[in-house]
Amino acid sequence: MLIFRELTEAPRPTAVALGYFDGVHLGHKSVIRAAVECKSEGLTPVVFTFSSTPKRGTEKLQLTSFEEKARIFEQIGVEILYIIDFETVRNKTPEEFVSGVLKKVFKAEKVFCGYNYHFGKNGTATGEDLVKICESHGVKAFIKKPVRFRNDYVSSTKIRGYLKSGDIEKANKMLGYDFGIVSESVEGRHLGTAMNTPTINLNFETNRIIPRYGVYASTVFVDGERHIGVTNIGVKPTVSEGSTPNCETWMPLYKGGELYNKRVEVRLREFLRPEKKFKSLEELRQAIRYDGETAVKILKSKGE
Repeated sequence: MLIFRELTEAPRPTAVALGYFDGVHLGHKSVIRAAVECKSEGLTPVVFTFSSTPKRGTEKLQLTSFEEKARIFEQIGVEILYIIDFETVRNKTPEEFVSGVLKKVFKAEKVFCGYNYHFGKNGTATGEDLVKICESHGVKAFIKKPVRFRNDYVSSTKIRGYLKSGDIEKANKMLGYDFGIVSESVEGRHLGTAMNTPTINLNFETNRIIPRYGVYASTVFVDGERHIGVTNIGVKPTVSEGSTPNCETWMPLYKGGELYNKRVEVRLREFLRPEKKFKSLEELRQAIRYDGETAVKILKSKGE
């Protein structure tokens, strides 16, 4: 997949999916897949998005990092990704955006957006406006209907709510994959090793949403292998007085060596309990062991 950070002219005619796509959830995927399906018509599937949220002053903590977004886009079949600084286009009128960007730069023949898409200076133009303006330039634009999960519309806002309440299973259903943290493992205080429960420590990016503090059954990917994990999200109140949360994972069945400075992927599967301050390290050790056994039972029952 080609990645452009400037408005570089596309090498051939395209089908473009428009949106910020935080989370790349089921609703976002319906927009992107519509563009990817245009490969059969000889069009190159493109995603056009921004490097930061376009709503100045109302930035929200992100569900996905750029790295993860790009990986999902490529898995879906996107061939060109434009990830542009919002300032580049923020003052363009709707007409200028369609004629100067979609038509001239992207060589778009088909364009797809979500039902709540806005564009142009001050975000005043809607998806309906996009369809009309595109039509006047010989470009076909389509508005995708919202995707439902049970009785709810899928949205990044709802997913954030589920994560903050610890309802990880609903969040994962709306995302279409398991929410997680992908980062390089960092060295901790070796307390887990001392308790015979050595852990992987991952730090959150500063602009990433942090799920409800607590313990989760998790799936861990490291060196191409999949493992069962039990993950604590929070500030580790038994052993720390700090306020900076991190992601700490023990893999009960893992028999390998140390994993410092390794690229690790931790995916949260089920919320087990809230974070708790224990009276002693021995109580903490017993709780970690019990949580590990619980995670193994849960994930093995799911076919891990």
